[in-house]
Amino acid sequence: MVTLLIKQFFFICFQIKSVGPKLLPFLLSSILYFALQPQKWEPSPYRIFFKCLPIVSLCFFVLSYYFSIKKRYSSLILVGLTLSCVGDACLIYCENFFIHGLLFFAMAHLTYIIAFGVSPAKWSVLCVCGFLGLSIYLFMLPGLQNEMIFLGGLYILLILIMAWRAVARLQVFEKMWTWTKICATVGAILFCISDFVLAVNKFRFPVPYHQEIIMGTYYTAQLGLALSVVELSSRGDENTAQVCSKKKEN
Repeated sequence: MVTLLIKQFFFICFQIKSVGPKLLPFLLSSILYFALQPQKWEPSPYRIFFKCLPIVSLCFFVLSYYFSIKKRYSSLILVGLTLSCVGDACLIYCENFFIHGLLFFAMAHLTYIIAFGVSPAKWSVLCVCGFLGLSIYLFMLPGLQNEMIFLGGLYILLILIMAWRAVARLQVFEKMWTWTKICATVGAILFCISDFVLAVNKFRFPVPYHQEIIMGTYYTAQLGLALSVVELSSRGDENTAQVCSKKKEN
């Protein structure tokens, strides 16, 4: 068991090292975004380009793992990133296309939910997410008007279901976690934080440094979700899971 875990540790280190060069376009485009601060520009195709460039680079990153054994999972994450990219473009023209952007992000979350699957259920995690979702909705409700009363509630429901499924599949106490599952979980949680800050700033009260907080957590969230497609050697993951399972049975 110890030998297997040591081998797995070194294999994970090797995987992380091999991933680094593929993430260089994302890292450079993210740095460029924060250096240029296009969020202060007037809405334009140039602003769309610089805002979406990090997500586009993550799409190419996911494509590099498209033909791995987790092809279906990779495909769904890729679709989610693409929908998010369109949502980003819509939010730049916030006055006219905010609801369009909201719907594209809602579809992205739905895609991530399908990718994460429905098992294991982890009802305790669902209860926590449900409590948080209701609390957030009641907090946001005074600032919501017209169709946003319904759409805001629907969006909160979807993003917290996405967070629930990401956390549930982590399986920390069952010792079946992998670093890719950790990336997906951290990504889902950061996505919730990013959207919460965005919503509070738009519908309740101004948040200091909101653009930096929103985009920093958002890019990191999408990075975590993209990293979750990395092929960790399914054999290694399955062997670890099988050993842990046998140990529990014994």
